[in-house]
Amino acid sequence: MGKGAKKNKKDKDAPKKAISAYFFYIKERRESITKEQPNLNNKEIVKKMSEEWNALSDDKKKPYVQKAEADKKRYETEKAVYDKKKKEEKSSKKNPKKGKKDDKNESDNDEE
Repeated sequence: MGKGAKKNKKDKDAPKKAISAYFFYIKERRESITKEQPNLNNKEIVKKMSEEWNALSDDKKKPYVQKAEADKKRYETEKAVYDKKKKEEKSSKKNPKKGKKDDKNESDNDEE
């Protein structure tokens, strides 16, 4: 980004993105790796977890994949609700209250 570029502000009400199976694995595995090998730095820990993940069979990945699928459904549901709410907010801002329109029509009738 350049100096004058504006960064889009993140909507705090927006739902959090779905987590992948790999991130569920990392979340579970990181603590035990740091206890097993406390001398590893962060880069080495991530590398080790990545190697372990790639070596896992599909059967051993299955629980993490199931968690990811459940989280994806959660995200899609929350996103649909969020999008509907945003759409309703936009439409209410575009359509002003009828009272303002009626006032204009009344003044037009006074001229006749």
